[in-house]
Amino acid sequence: MKFKTIILAAAAIAASVACSQKAPKTTLSGSYGIDSPKSVYISLPELGIDTTVAIVDKQFTIDLPVDPTQSGLIRVGREKVNFIPDGTPMTLVFNADHTIALLSQDPGNSIQERLNQYEKAVNDLMVNAKAQLDSLKDEATPEAKEKIYDEYQAAVSEISRKVFEENKDNAVAIYALDNLQFDLPVAELDNLLKSLDTTVLNRKSLAALKKAVGAQLATAEGQKFTDFEVGPQKFSDYVGNGKYVLVDFWASWCGPCKEELPNIKKVYNKYNGEDFDVLSVAVWDKATASVSAAKALGITWKQIIDAQRIPTDIYGIQGIPHIMLIGPDGTILKRDLRGADIEAEVAKYVKAKR
Repeated sequence: MKFKTIILAAAAIAASVACSQKAPKTTLSGSYGIDSPKSVYISLPELGIDTTVAIVDKQFTIDLPVDPTQSGLIRVGREKVNFIPDGTPMTLVFNADHTIALLSQDPGNSIQERLNQYEKAVNDLMVNAKAQLDSLKDEATPEAKEKIYDEYQAAVSEISRKVFEENKDNAVAIYALDNLQFDLPVAELDNLLKSLDTTVLNRKSLAALKKAVGAQLATAEGQKFTDFEVGPQKFSDYVGNGKYVLVDFWASWCGPCKEELPNIKKVYNKYNGEDFDVLSVAVWDKATASVSAAKALGITWKQIIDAQRIPTDIYGIQGIPHIMLIGPDGTILKRDLRGADIEAEVAKYVKAKR
Protein backbone atom coordinates (compact mmCIF):
# COMPACT_ATOMS: atom_id res chain seq x y z
CA MET A 1 0.00 0.00 0.00
CA LYS A 2 2.80 2.35 0.94
CA PHE A 3 4.55 1.63 -2.40
CA LYS A 4 1.34 2.36 -4.27
CA THR A 5 0.91 5.61 -2.34
CA ILE A 6 4.44 6.72 -3.19
CA ILE A 7 3.94 5.95 -6.88
CA LEU A 8 0.64 7.84 -6.99
CA ALA A 9 2.17 10.79 -5.19
CA ALA A 10 5.13 10.87 -7.56
CA ALA A 11 2.78 10.76 -10.54
CA ALA A 12 0.78 13.66 -9.10
CA ILE A 13 3.94 15.71 -8.59
CA ALA A 14 5.10 14.96 -12.16
CA ALA A 15 1.71 16.00 -13.53
CA SER A 16 1.85 19.20 -11.51
CA VAL A 17 5.32 20.03 -12.83
CA ALA A 18 4.23 19.27 -16.39
CA CYS A 19 1.21 21.53 -16.06
CA SER A 20 3.31 24.34 -14.67
CA GLN A 21 5.91 24.24 -17.47
CA LYS A 22 5.42 26.95 -20.08
CA ALA A 23 5.21 26.08 -23.74
CA PRO A 24 8.29 27.03 -25.81
CA LYS A 25 8.11 30.58 -27.11
CA THR A 26 9.97 33.16 -29.14
CA THR A 27 9.92 36.41 -27.18
CA LEU A 28 10.20 39.53 -29.30
CA SER A 29 10.70 42.90 -27.63
CA GLY A 30 11.97 46.41 -28.19
CA SER A 31 12.67 49.58 -26.22
CA TYR A 32 12.97 52.90 -28.03
CA GLY A 33 14.00 56.51 -27.53
CA ILE A 34 12.41 59.80 -28.47
CA ASP A 35 11.65 58.73 -32.06
CA SER A 36 9.79 55.61 -31.02
CA PRO A 37 7.52 54.09 -33.69
CA LYS A 38 3.86 53.63 -32.84
CA SER A 39 3.49 49.97 -33.74
CA VAL A 40 5.16 46.86 -35.10
CA TYR A 41 3.58 44.61 -37.73
CA ILE A 42 4.36 40.88 -37.52
CA SER A 43 3.51 38.26 -40.12
CA LEU A 44 4.13 34.50 -40.03
CA PRO A 45 1.69 33.36 -42.75
CA GLU A 46 1.96 29.59 -42.36
CA LEU A 47 1.50 29.87 -38.60
CA GLY A 48 -1.61 32.00 -39.08
CA ILE A 49 -0.04 35.07 -37.45
CA ASP A 50 -0.83 38.47 -38.92
CA THR A 51 -0.86 41.08 -36.19
CA THR A 52 0.05 44.63 -35.25
CA VAL A 53 1.54 45.25 -31.81
CA ALA A 54 1.20 48.71 -30.29
CA ILE A 55 4.29 50.29 -28.74
CA VAL A 56 3.31 51.62 -25.31
CA ASP A 57 5.65 53.87 -23.31
CA LYS A 58 8.24 53.36 -26.06
CA GLN A 59 8.43 49.59 -25.63
CA PHE A 60 6.70 46.35 -26.52
CA THR A 61 6.94 42.61 -25.86
CA ILE A 62 5.15 39.74 -27.53
CA ASP A 63 5.47 35.97 -27.23
CA LEU A 64 5.29 33.99 -30.46
CA PRO A 65 5.48 30.26 -31.28
CA VAL A 66 8.74 28.42 -31.91
CA ASP A 67 9.27 26.89 -35.36
CA PRO A 68 12.66 27.39 -37.07
CA THR A 69 11.27 25.95 -40.30
CA GLN A 70 8.87 28.90 -40.63
CA SER A 71 9.59 32.43 -41.81
CA GLY A 72 7.81 35.74 -42.09
CA LEU A 73 8.54 39.40 -41.68
CA ILE A 74 8.45 42.26 -39.23
CA ARG A 75 7.63 45.71 -40.51
CA VAL A 76 7.87 49.16 -38.97
CA GLY A 77 6.55 51.82 -41.34
CA ARG A 78 8.18 51.14 -44.68
CA GLU A 79 11.09 49.22 -43.19
CA LYS A 80 10.98 45.46 -42.88
CA VAL A 81 13.17 42.57 -41.79
CA ASN A 82 12.91 38.83 -42.37
CA PHE A 83 11.99 36.82 -39.28
CA ILE A 84 12.43 33.19 -38.19
CA PRO A 85 10.79 32.30 -34.82
CA ASP A 86 13.67 30.16 -33.56
CA GLY A 87 12.87 30.20 -29.83
CA THR A 88 15.62 32.58 -28.74
CA PRO A 89 14.74 35.98 -27.19
CA MET A 90 14.99 38.68 -29.86
CA THR A 91 15.28 42.46 -29.84
CA LEU A 92 13.90 44.63 -32.61
CA VAL A 93 16.30 47.53 -33.02
CA PHE A 94 15.00 50.82 -34.44
CA ASN A 95 18.05 52.63 -35.84
CA ALA A 96 18.60 56.38 -36.04
CA ASP A 97 18.28 56.25 -39.84
CA HIS A 98 14.86 54.58 -39.37
CA THR A 99 16.08 51.18 -40.58
CA ILE A 100 15.36 48.19 -38.37
CA ALA A 101 17.32 45.10 -37.35
CA LEU A 102 16.31 41.93 -35.55
CA LEU A 103 18.97 40.64 -33.14
CA SER A 104 18.94 37.46 -31.09
CA GLN A 105 19.98 37.64 -27.44
CA ASP A 106 21.41 34.12 -27.86
CA PRO A 107 23.23 34.38 -31.21
CA GLY A 108 25.16 31.13 -30.78
CA ASN A 109 21.91 29.14 -30.79
CA SER A 110 19.87 31.37 -33.09
CA ILE A 111 18.64 30.46 -36.58
CA GLN A 112 17.67 34.11 -36.99
CA GLU A 113 21.31 35.08 -36.47
CA ARG A 114 22.35 32.65 -39.23
CA LEU A 115 19.89 34.43 -41.52
CA ASN A 116 21.24 37.84 -40.46
CA GLN A 117 24.80 36.79 -41.26
CA TYR A 118 23.80 35.33 -44.62
CA GLU A 119 21.85 38.42 -45.67
CA LYS A 120 24.74 40.66 -44.61
CA ALA A 121 27.22 38.60 -46.62
CA VAL A 122 25.06 38.81 -49.75
CA ASN A 123 24.50 42.54 -49.24
CA ASP A 124 28.25 43.12 -48.81
CA LEU A 125 28.86 41.37 -52.12
CA MET A 126 26.26 43.58 -53.81
CA VAL A 127 27.75 46.77 -52.34
CA ASN A 128 31.20 45.72 -53.50
CA ALA A 129 29.97 44.93 -57.02
CA LYS A 130 28.16 48.26 -57.24
CA ALA A 131 31.31 50.09 -56.13
CA GLN A 132 33.27 48.33 -58.88
CA LEU A 133 30.68 49.30 -61.48
CA ASP A 134 30.63 52.91 -60.24
CA SER A 135 34.43 53.05 -60.51
CA LEU A 136 34.37 52.13 -64.19
CA LYS A 137 34.77 54.97 -66.62
CA ASP A 138 31.97 55.86 -69.01
CA GLU A 139 33.82 54.20 -71.88
CA ALA A 140 33.96 50.86 -70.06
CA THR A 141 32.99 48.00 -72.34
CA PRO A 142 29.87 45.90 -71.77
CA GLU A 143 32.22 42.94 -71.31
CA ALA A 144 33.92 44.67 -68.36
CA LYS A 145 30.57 45.30 -66.70
CA GLU A 146 29.44 41.77 -67.44
CA LYS A 147 32.60 40.41 -65.81
CA ILE A 148 31.80 42.23 -62.57
CA TYR A 149 28.24 40.96 -62.60
CA ASP A 150 29.34 37.38 -63.32
CA GLU A 151 31.86 37.47 -60.48
CA TYR A 152 29.21 38.86 -58.14
CA GLN A 153 26.70 36.19 -59.14
CA ALA A 154 29.29 33.43 -58.75
CA ALA A 155 30.17 34.66 -55.25
CA VAL A 156 26.50 34.81 -54.25
CA SER A 157 25.94 31.30 -55.57
CA GLU A 158 28.97 29.98 -53.70
CA ILE A 159 27.94 31.39 -50.33
CA SER A 160 24.29 30.45 -50.92
CA ARG A 161 25.20 26.84 -51.65
CA LYS A 162 27.27 26.65 -48.43
CA VAL A 163 24.46 28.20 -46.36
CA PHE A 164 21.91 25.87 -47.96
CA GLU A 165 23.94 22.78 -47.11
CA GLU A 166 24.30 23.91 -43.48
CA ASN A 167 20.61 24.72 -42.96
CA LYS A 168 18.54 22.01 -44.64
CA ASP A 169 16.40 21.61 -41.51
CA ASN A 170 15.40 25.26 -41.12
CA ALA A 171 14.03 28.23 -43.02
CA VAL A 172 17.44 29.74 -43.83
CA ALA A 173 17.72 27.11 -46.59
CA ILE A 174 14.69 28.64 -48.32
CA TYR A 175 16.33 32.08 -48.41
CA ALA A 176 19.50 30.52 -49.84
CA LEU A 177 17.43 28.63 -52.42
CA ASP A 178 15.89 31.91 -53.57
CA ASN A 179 19.36 33.04 -54.66
CA LEU A 180 20.24 29.71 -56.26
CA GLN A 181 17.15 28.65 -58.17
CA PHE A 182 17.61 30.74 -61.32
CA ASP A 183 21.27 29.80 -61.80
CA LEU A 184 21.03 26.02 -61.58
CA PRO A 185 20.08 23.36 -64.12
CA VAL A 186 16.62 22.09 -63.28
CA ALA A 187 17.86 18.58 -62.41
CA GLU A 188 20.31 20.03 -59.88
CA LEU A 189 17.62 22.27 -58.42
CA ASP A 190 15.35 19.25 -58.09
CA ASN A 191 18.08 17.39 -56.20
CA LEU A 192 18.52 20.31 -53.81
CA LEU A 193 14.81 20.36 -53.07
CA LYS A 194 14.76 16.63 -52.42
CA SER A 195 17.67 17.00 -50.00
CA LEU A 196 15.71 19.33 -47.70
CA ASP A 197 14.35 18.08 -44.40
CA THR A 198 10.71 17.04 -44.89
CA THR A 199 9.44 19.74 -42.53
CA VAL A 200 11.06 22.40 -44.71
CA LEU A 201 10.20 20.78 -48.05
CA ASN A 202 6.52 20.72 -47.08
CA ARG A 203 6.40 24.46 -46.48
CA LYS A 204 3.58 26.07 -48.47
CA SER A 205 6.00 28.74 -49.66
CA LEU A 206 7.87 26.08 -51.66
CA ALA A 207 4.76 24.73 -53.40
CA ALA A 208 5.09 27.03 -56.42
CA LEU A 209 8.79 26.25 -56.85
CA LYS A 210 8.21 22.49 -56.60
CA LYS A 211 5.45 22.74 -59.18
CA ALA A 212 7.66 24.80 -61.50
CA VAL A 213 10.54 22.34 -61.17
CA GLY A 214 8.22 19.45 -61.99
CA ALA A 215 6.96 21.31 -65.06
CA GLN A 216 10.50 22.15 -66.17
CA LEU A 217 11.57 18.53 -65.86
CA ALA A 218 8.58 17.42 -67.96
CA THR A 219 9.46 20.01 -70.64
CA ALA A 220 13.24 19.90 -70.39
CA GLU A 221 15.61 19.98 -73.33
CA GLY A 222 15.27 16.73 -75.24
CA GLN A 223 11.56 16.36 -74.41
CA LYS A 224 8.74 16.89 -76.89
CA PHE A 225 6.80 20.14 -76.52
CA THR A 226 3.55 20.15 -74.53
CA ASP A 227 0.61 21.62 -76.38
CA PHE A 228 -1.73 24.30 -75.03
CA GLU A 229 -4.67 26.34 -76.29
CA VAL A 230 -5.39 30.07 -76.13
CA GLY A 231 -8.82 30.68 -77.58
CA PRO A 232 -8.91 29.21 -81.08
CA GLN A 233 -5.11 28.99 -81.28
CA LYS A 234 -3.02 25.97 -80.38
CA PHE A 235 0.70 25.94 -79.75
CA SER A 236 0.85 22.94 -82.08
CA ASP A 237 -0.40 25.17 -84.91
CA TYR A 238 3.07 26.74 -84.91
CA VAL A 239 5.57 24.15 -83.63
CA GLY A 240 6.35 20.54 -84.48
CA ASN A 241 5.34 21.00 -88.10
CA GLY A 242 8.64 20.54 -89.90
CA LYS A 243 10.34 23.83 -89.01
CA TYR A 244 12.76 24.98 -86.36
CA VAL A 245 10.84 27.55 -84.31
CA LEU A 246 12.27 30.12 -81.93
CA VAL A 247 9.60 30.76 -79.26
CA ASP A 248 9.73 33.98 -77.23
CA PHE A 249 7.56 34.24 -74.09
CA TRP A 250 7.31 37.96 -73.36
CA ALA A 251 5.17 40.85 -72.04
CA SER A 252 4.81 44.49 -73.04
CA TRP A 253 5.87 45.77 -69.60
CA CYS A 254 9.02 43.61 -69.46
CA GLY A 255 12.21 45.62 -70.01
CA PRO A 256 14.50 42.61 -70.54
CA CYS A 257 11.99 41.26 -73.07
CA LYS A 258 12.34 44.44 -75.11
CA GLU A 259 16.14 44.26 -74.83
CA GLU A 260 16.10 40.85 -76.51
CA LEU A 261 13.93 41.94 -79.43
CA PRO A 262 16.82 43.26 -81.57
CA ASN A 263 18.50 39.84 -81.21
CA ILE A 264 15.29 38.06 -82.20
CA LYS A 265 14.70 40.43 -85.14
CA LYS A 266 18.23 39.82 -86.38
CA VAL A 267 17.73 36.06 -86.28
CA TYR A 268 14.31 36.30 -87.93
CA ASN A 269 15.56 38.48 -90.78
CA LYS A 270 18.63 36.30 -91.30
CA TYR A 271 17.15 32.81 -91.04
CA ASN A 272 13.39 33.03 -91.68
CA GLY A 273 12.26 30.72 -94.46
CA GLU A 274 11.18 27.16 -95.21
CA ASP A 275 13.24 25.74 -92.35
CA PHE A 276 12.86 28.39 -89.66
CA ASP A 277 10.28 30.67 -88.04
CA VAL A 278 9.73 32.75 -84.91
CA LEU A 279 6.71 32.78 -82.58
CA SER A 280 6.05 35.33 -79.83
CA VAL A 281 3.75 34.29 -76.99
CA ALA A 282 2.46 37.19 -74.87
CA VAL A 283 2.03 36.19 -71.21
CA TRP A 284 1.10 37.92 -67.94
CA ASP A 285 -0.24 40.94 -69.82
CA LYS A 286 -3.37 42.65 -71.09
CA ALA A 287 -4.20 41.68 -74.65
CA THR A 288 -4.55 45.30 -75.76
CA ALA A 289 -1.15 46.18 -74.30
CA SER A 290 0.46 43.20 -76.05
CA VAL A 291 -1.06 44.13 -79.42
CA SER A 292 -0.01 47.78 -79.13
CA ALA A 293 3.51 46.93 -78.00
CA ALA A 294 3.98 44.34 -80.73
CA LYS A 295 3.05 46.91 -83.35
CA ALA A 296 5.24 49.62 -81.83
CA LEU A 297 8.21 47.29 -81.43
CA GLY A 298 7.99 45.91 -84.95
CA ILE A 299 7.07 42.32 -84.17
CA THR A 300 6.06 41.07 -87.60
CA TRP A 301 6.32 37.33 -87.08
CA LYS A 302 3.61 34.98 -85.77
CA GLN A 303 2.08 35.68 -82.36
CA ILE A 304 -0.15 34.20 -79.67
CA ILE A 305 -1.74 36.95 -77.59
CA ASP A 306 -3.27 36.83 -74.10
CA ALA A 307 -1.77 33.49 -73.07
CA GLN A 308 -1.46 34.65 -69.44
CA ARG A 309 -0.24 31.79 -67.20
CA ILE A 310 -1.35 28.90 -69.41
CA PRO A 311 2.04 28.20 -71.06
CA THR A 312 4.20 29.45 -68.18
CA ASP A 313 2.57 26.99 -65.79
CA ILE A 314 3.01 24.15 -68.28
CA TYR A 315 6.66 24.96 -68.96
CA GLY A 316 7.56 26.03 -65.41
CA ILE A 317 8.59 29.50 -66.55
CA GLN A 318 9.21 31.77 -63.57
CA GLY A 319 10.71 34.76 -65.34
CA ILE A 320 10.55 36.37 -68.77
CA PRO A 321 11.81 36.66 -71.40
CA HIS A 322 12.04 32.92 -71.77
CA ILE A 323 13.25 31.99 -75.23
CA MET A 324 13.42 28.42 -76.48
CA LEU A 325 14.24 26.66 -79.74
CA ILE A 326 12.01 23.78 -80.84
CA GLY A 327 13.02 21.34 -83.57
CA PRO A 328 10.99 20.29 -86.62
CA ASP A 329 9.62 17.20 -84.85
CA GLY A 330 8.62 19.17 -81.75
CA THR A 331 11.66 18.33 -79.63
CA ILE A 332 12.75 21.11 -77.27
CA LEU A 333 16.37 21.73 -78.28
CA LYS A 334 17.28 24.61 -75.97
CA ARG A 335 15.63 26.66 -73.25
CA ASP A 336 16.36 30.03 -71.70
CA LEU A 337 18.33 31.52 -74.58
CA ARG A 338 19.58 35.10 -74.28
CA GLY A 339 21.71 37.56 -76.21
CA ALA A 340 24.21 36.22 -78.74
CA ASP A 341 23.37 32.65 -77.74
CA ILE A 342 20.07 32.97 -79.62
CA GLU A 343 21.69 33.17 -83.04
CA ALA A 344 24.48 30.78 -82.07
CA GLU A 345 21.91 28.09 -81.26
CA VAL A 346 19.81 28.68 -84.37
CA ALA A 347 22.93 28.60 -86.55
CA LYS A 348 23.65 25.05 -85.37
CA TYR A 349 20.60 23.84 -87.28
CA VAL A 350 19.61 26.42 -89.91
CA LYS A 351 21.55 28.01 -92.76
CA ALA A 352 21.29 31.77 -93.14
CA LYS A 353 19.42 33.12 -96.14
CA ARG A 354 21.66 34.25 -98.97
